[in-house]
Parts: sequence; C-alpha cells; structure tokens
Amino acid sequence: MRVRRMTVVAAASAVLALLGGTSPSAAGGTATDPSAPATAPASAPDDPVGSVEAGRAGSDADASAVIRCQGQVQRPHNSTHVPGTVNVVVTVSCSAPVPEITTRAALYKNGQLVNQSALRTQHNTRSAQNNAAVRCSPGNYRGWMYFKVVFPPGYNPPTASANGFGQEVPISC
Repeated sequence: MRVRRMTVVAAASAVLALLGGTSPSAAGGTATDPSAPATAPASAPDDPVGSVEAGRAGSDADASAVIRCQGQVQRPHNSTHVPGTVNVVVTVSCSAPVPEITTRAALYKNGQLVNQSALRTQHNTRSAQNNAAVRCSPGNYRGWMYFKVVFPPGYNPPTASANGFGQEVPISC
C-alpha cells in the first residue's frame, strides 16, 4: 500500500496560540480548530508531507538532540477487517519516544467530509495511528489527518502540530 506524506513544519508560537487547551468541535469544526478537517481543496497536492520537530535547549549542533515526527496518510481502501466499508489509516512516526502523540483521521468522498475519528492520544511512544471509515459507495476518496506532538521536557518547541490531505483515489464497492 502506497503511503503519502504531509509537509508542514509548525511554528511554536502559532501552534501554542491555536492549541490553547480548547477541546475540538464536532465534525466540520471551526476555522480556529486545527484538529478539525477543512473543506477538501479542489486540487490538493499529490504528495503532501508534514513533519514537526523540536530540539533540546542548548544543543544546536547536536543532531541527536532533535526529535522529528512525520505524519502519513495512507491511501483510502476497501476494508478487509470490516467488509463493505472504506477505510483510511493515518500514522505518525517519531525519531525518539515522546510523552504524547494525538491524532485525528478524516475521510472525504468526492470532496465532502463523510466521517472523522475522535481525537486519539497515545502516551510515551514513538508512533501512533488512527483511522476513519464509512460504508462503501463508489466515488473518489481522500484521507486527511491532524497530529499534535508533546515533546519531552527541555525541548523547544514543547508542542507542535501539522495537518494535511493524502492522495485522492477512486474506489468501487
């Protein structure tokens, strides 16, 4: 299965301002909720990539003092676990363990949001995943993801997030 990456490196001050401890809203969200899927763009990039990183304070020259986390949106597919559904899986992989990774997955059909997952937080890990699924009907499907990473104490920025779309694929049932 081909995996698509997302590209966004978050600025600490903007992320902290956006994340200010509010809870995510229901499906569709608001413009100020970074964990809410946006309307699918008419032509999203084929290879969106998103990574976030943080460095340990006072260790600019030490590459091992940087933790990088990469988000990936897998291609939507007919589920083998739940026949009759279309599924998209999103993953985050970090170069070292972090205290927290929060993810949300969403699934779009023909440019319209058809389902999204709840926020899922995994603790003391270097990887995380989430998924969204919907009853299958023929169409063009695209996955979307949001992720937020809480870095270990002493890393700057202390948190960072990214979001983006994966590749649109036609699916028949």
